Amino acid sequence: MINSSDNFIEDVDATSFIDKVIKKSKSVGVIVDFWAPWCEPCKQITPILEQLTGQFNGKVNLVKINIDENQQLAQQLNIQSIPTVMAFYEGQPINGFAGLKSPEEIKAFFEEVVSVSSVSADLIDNLNKKLESAELFLEKKEVEKAMEIFSELIATELPKKEMSRSMSGLGKCLLEMNKLEELDDLLNQLEEDLKNSNEIKELIEAKNFFSSILEKSEAESQSSNTLDDFENKLKSSRKFILERNYDDAVDGYLFIIEKNSNWNDGVAKNELLSLFSFLGNNNSVTINGRSRLLNILYK
Repeated sequence: MINSSDNFIEDVDATSFIDKVIKKSKSVGVIVDFWAPWCEPCKQITPILEQLTGQFNGKVNLVKINIDENQQLAQQLNIQSIPTVMAFYEGQPINGFAGLKSPEEIKAFFEEVVSVSSVSADLIDNLNKKLESAELFLEKKEVEKAMEIFSELIATELPKKEMSRSMSGLGKCLLEMNKLEELDDLLNQLEEDLKNSNEIKELIEAKNFFSSILEKSEAESQSSNTLDDFENKLKSSRKFILERNYDDAVDGYLFIIEKNSNWNDGVAKNELLSLFSFLGNNNSVTINGRSRLLNILYK
């Protein structure tokens, strides 16, 4: 039973959802627990949610919705299984999970909601503008300027999403400077929840990609075998990547793909796609290269 003195937990239905969740989340994070009386996992997770809400003492509100009594609302919010927990801030869902989680994982979820909801929308916009500026400097290969902004952001209190993006940006700067050991040190210092973010996972993939390219290039430089046209193009593309000459690297890969996309188990296409992943979808090299790749594959 919920203590009647607890002002931060309440049962809500479809008629009060707008007031208690959407409007309320304009000023504080609201966590919504979708449950049903017959759901055994719900009986395990709800007490944890209630306990943590009390511990955070007003920094977040907990709303409980019985989906049996609010089926239309559950359908509108695409609730496909229970327990489902969603967090709202400024009228929008910002995070969520389905199924059982450990108390430690749920506490980390609460901490993230509190972190995000404690930062104003204006401040988030300002952070994103700084991130976009740093990412643009990185794309233009003005690495020192990008590194300065990413480092400045990391030194402040950031929500998880912006912290992951800043760490990833700093890591990419280290990659651009071929400082793989420093990048390893950076990754080793990250907390597990950051390591599991998409941005950091992509950074780790990029690091592994560059390490692989470096190893292959070193092996090729020591080989005395005569190379054919494809092998020469592949070797050149790898060399261009290490020199950060991405346009010429893309040209070399596309030359091989256009002639024989399946050559050597499709190595050219695989390495090209890994390069696009590192550069990011908004990078001009990626945009132009993907367009050319599609024209080759589907002409």
